Amino acid sequence: MYLNKKRLLWIIALAIVFILIFKSCSKKPPAPPVHPRPIKMAVAVKKDVPVYIDSFGTINAYYNVNIQSRVTGEVTAVHFSEGDEVKRGDLLFSIDVRPYKAELEKEQAMLAEDLVDLKLKQDTLERNRKLMEKNLISKQDFETYQSDAAAAEAKVSLDRAAVNQAELDVEFCSIRSPIGGVTGKRLVDPGNIVSANTGPTLVNIRTVDPLFIDFAISEKDFPKVHKQMKEETLGVKINPAGDENSYDGKLTLINNAVDPQTGMIFLRAEIQNPEKILWPGQYATIRLIVYTEKDAVIVPVTAVQFGQKGMYLYIVTDKNTAELRQDIVVGLQQNEDLVIEKGVSPGEKVVTYGQLGLRDGIPVMDIDNQNADKKAEKGGEEKINRKKKASAGN
Repeated sequence: MYLNKKRLLWIIALAIVFILIFKSCSKKPPAPPVHPRPIKMAVAVKKDVPVYIDSFGTINAYYNVNIQSRVTGEVTAVHFSEGDEVKRGDLLFSIDVRPYKAELEKEQAMLAEDLVDLKLKQDTLERNRKLMEKNLISKQDFETYQSDAAAAEAKVSLDRAAVNQAELDVEFCSIRSPIGGVTGKRLVDPGNIVSANTGPTLVNIRTVDPLFIDFAISEKDFPKVHKQMKEETLGVKINPAGDENSYDGKLTLINNAVDPQTGMIFLRAEIQNPEKILWPGQYATIRLIVYTEKDAVIVPVTAVQFGQKGMYLYIVTDKNTAELRQDIVVGLQQNEDLVIEKGVSPGEKVVTYGQLGLRDGIPVMDIDNQNADKKAEKGGEEKINRKKKASAGN
């Protein structure tokens, strides 16, 4: 009996040992710790964002005039240097005036002669008017005197017109600038004979202040531009090729039709140019500022990813873990920034690099901050070493 109890205790003890050994063997090893994923991040900020449309065009002069002679004759003098800035009314060229002065004197003489003839015929008419009242002359004779006086008066009017035309021809021999602007290359030298109206261009003059630039936008952008232009004057930023500076202008014209072949509509902006920095013919890019979106939430473009469920991004929590945001609404993109209309609050940190393989709740580490800490630590060590060397040297 005693032996049976002792054997039973041994069996139970052995069973307990086997159970403990089996449990220890079947127990899973502890999961390895999850290392933080290296990322880069940025802070979502709130600011006013200008909404704009980019285009391009060529700067043009408001007035572009080819100077031609209005009389035929020899160019006797040039009164400007190429590239000069001239004012309205400044003398540019002189045409040989002698033939036109002679013609003027001839017309003036004919006018004087016909004035004398008119005076004689009017006096004759008035004398015969009294005789007609007394029935001393026939009505037919009186009407003849009336016709002679009227013809003489008409001839005087014709002479006056000829004198005026001759005076204009004399005036046109002095070719003056019709606008204020900058002269181009002189195209006719003194000594050449030029024809009236159909002759060669003598010089070109263009205004340089203000200037304008024509450009085009897509018809899909037209409604918002048209609506906004009714409420305010829209501004433009103009960047000429090769110039790092931008210049302000204002939209002055929307063309009256969309081009059905291209789907584009032409616009015109005016640019003030008092310092003559801009020049007609320059190619430039144009940024038309349509309106400003107030207090928009901005994140870098690289923060937003596109997945099966649409746009998403990752937020970095206060515990340095990733939080997936799939309910975001994306607005306008301006350069490297993107407007987030819904899903992100100002001040939240968004992941801009390292999204591949990132999951909700995974710990993350900002490699920019880590590199900065390493640089600071390295700098501190170098500073200590320099102090040690300086101490050893003393």
